Formats: sequence, C-alpha cells, structure tokens
Amino acid sequence: MEGEPPTSTVPEPAWRVLRTLDPEVEANIVSLATCLALAEQRFQILFSDVLPRFGGAGPDDLSGEADVLADAHHALTLLQESLHASSRRMLDVLDRVSRELGE
Repeated sequence: MEGEPPTSTVPEPAWRVLRTLDPEVEANIVSLATCLALAEQRFQILFSDVLPRFGGAGPDDLSGEADVLADAHHALTLLQESLHASSRRMLDVLDRVSRELGE
C-alpha cells in the first residue's frame, strides 16, 4: 500500500475541476462558507439564548413573555434570511461546478 495514491469516492473529473477553480468560483465558495457560518451563529443565538428564556418568565409575566417572543421572532427572521442566502449560494456553486463538469 506504500506509495499508492489515496482512494476517494469523488470522481477524477470532479477533482480536476476542484483543482482548477477560477477565482470567481472560489469567491462564491468563501461567500457560501460565510453564509453558512452566519446561519449557524443565528441558529445558536435562537436556541442557546432565546428559547431557554421561555421557561424563565413567571406565569403572569406577560411583558416578559412578549419580550421573549419578540426576540424569538427577530432571531427566526434573521435565521430565515441566512438560510435563504445560503441556499441561493449553494445552488449557484452547484450550478457552476455542474457546468464545469459538463453535466
């Protein structure tokens, strides 16, 4: 096994394309990574910071519940926008790679 190239499930034509990505495609991949990082961060904000607060308000604390709901709505809106931008970027990158592969 010494000296053998590593095996991969990625087809050779895909590796050739990945090795020769033009700067524009690389920029899209970086943008995609940024979009995904933002979505992850907003997901963490929602589930780590906002949702646990639902149990903290007393049963008669309607203003506290309203604040939590407003924060949750805001966090969900940001998350939705992040996921939308990420999915758009993913489709752009997949489209470019598919065209490069001739599929």
